[in-house]
Amino acid sequence: MMSEIKKRSLLRNPLGGIGAALFVAGLLLFFVLLLIDLTGGASENPYRSLVTFVIAPMFAVFGFGLFMVSVWLQVRKAKAKGEKFAFNLTFDTTDPHYIRNIGLFLSVLGVLIILVIYSGTKAYEATDSVNFCGETCHEVMSPQFITYQNSAHARVPCVECHIGPGASFYVKAKIDGMRQLYAMAANSFSRPIQTPVHNLRPAQETCEGCHWPQQFYGEKMVTNTYYKSDEDNTPWTIKLLMNIGGGNPRTGKLEGIHWHMLGSTVDYVANDYKREEINWVRIINKETGDTLIYTDPDEKQPDFDSPLTEVRRFDCMDCHNRPSHLFNPPAKLINLAISTRRISPELKSIREVGLELLNAEYETKQQAVDSIRSKLVAYYQENYPEIAEAKRPLVIQAIKELVQIYEQNFFPEMKTDYRDRQNNLSHFVNDGCFRCHDGVMKNQYGKVLSNECSTCHLIVAQGPSENVHELEHDLAGIQFTHPEDIDQAWMEMKCTECHTPESGY
Repeated sequence: MMSEIKKRSLLRNPLGGIGAALFVAGLLLFFVLLLIDLTGGASENPYRSLVTFVIAPMFAVFGFGLFMVSVWLQVRKAKAKGEKFAFNLTFDTTDPHYIRNIGLFLSVLGVLIILVIYSGTKAYEATDSVNFCGETCHEVMSPQFITYQNSAHARVPCVECHIGPGASFYVKAKIDGMRQLYAMAANSFSRPIQTPVHNLRPAQETCEGCHWPQQFYGEKMVTNTYYKSDEDNTPWTIKLLMNIGGGNPRTGKLEGIHWHMLGSTVDYVANDYKREEINWVRIINKETGDTLIYTDPDEKQPDFDSPLTEVRRFDCMDCHNRPSHLFNPPAKLINLAISTRRISPELKSIREVGLELLNAEYETKQQAVDSIRSKLVAYYQENYPEIAEAKRPLVIQAIKELVQIYEQNFFPEMKTDYRDRQNNLSHFVNDGCFRCHDGVMKNQYGKVLSNECSTCHLIVAQGPSENVHELEHDLAGIQFTHPEDIDQAWMEMKCTECHTPESGY
């Protein structure tokens, strides 16, 4: 006689109840976030797709996996006892053990639904925040977070530039984030963090969501006031007419600096990780398809058969490489502080002494702050006691400004400052423009890639005064005069051959 086959619910096992609860909670979270996605309009949360289509389904899949494990355990247990059961999802109200597990299932389900939906949506909002990016790993991200807060993009969330819209880049960012999390936990991250970010999304998919190259045209007047490192902090002002250029939609003319983004497709190969050493450039005319390839005849040419050779498409970030994390050189900020009188030019040699204090080597930021305060006071007491006594408030104000400059731009714990974080939007303190426009690279027709100053700007006024109206001026442009007597050496060499980190810029 065949033994009777008993029916038993799969929800009798506690593991099955928990798995089912997770499965239902994950599905509910998915549908809640999907509803937010469908009704959220064009203003998309950059992490929305990640949480909705990856994290929420993971809850459901994990719960379903637990449920299937419970099925396997129950079947194995029944076979071991020689019992024959037909497992199903029916509700057996006559079995106290079963009723207890159903209660457990419903209780866990209720708690999980509340916790998963609440924590999921909150995590979803939190991971989109600037504080999450800047403060979660405080030591590592402190330099980036502080410089970001002082940037022109301080109101733009980090993820808008570092990830942008679309699910694929969220997944890539999270995978890379796992690597970064391990490095943080193991204290194996590099100091400083390597830049540039080589897997950063193309600028056309991020920057150009707000900035429109086709509308960058015309000129822009810029005035810079510098001060010499002499006793009187002698001023030297230069007024530039910057040829911003680009594409004028009214005339159709392509010109100036932003021609790079519109007139042709520009590719290049860099010899180093930082993309500072370039000796191969390709320019393809977008209308005619004509191709020019510029190379340095004295340098080894790229091996295009090697998988390590990256032919990079030139974009915004190749010049504007520090749009939100600018580590300013101290000379630039001291010049600005003197011109705005946050540091008084009455303090003898303040520019020179300030540069020395800011550029000195320190182990920690607190050590730097203490040293700046004590050494500036000591300098004036020893060399200019009349200033130390009569103009003490000016010295104190100068200390305050120098400390602020240091705290916002120098990060000794991460070995990071302007000397490691090059800014390519110039050719004064970094090679910048001259990485390509070096006057050496030639194309296949023997034409040199120009490094003429007038390509990007005209000097319309210059001279030893803070007052522009007192300067030699001409809107048609005048030849550059170096504030120091170096004859015509500036025409034969790059600025960076003298203006080095060792010289304090």
